[in-house]
Amino acid sequence: MITIDSDPMLNPIYIGASILNELSSIDFTEIGIEELYSAIKDKLDMSYEVFTFSLDWLYIIGALDINENGFLVYAT
Repeated sequence: MITIDSDPMLNPIYIGASILNELSSIDFTEIGIEELYSAIKDKLDMSYEVFTFSLDWLYIIGALDINENGFLVYAT
């Protein structure tokens, strides 16, 4: 939940945007969740739990999907 007193850089919407920016800056066809977490954690100091909330949000809005091999892909 986003509250008025929470750190805006640690909310799922900001992190979700950072994830999409990271994916657009690499040659992205599919990526593992752990590999993506390592890349994002280098830029933002966050817990794995907050990262997964952000992935959930991106999945809900239709920006990411998971393929049959368990990798993240852009939702089409």
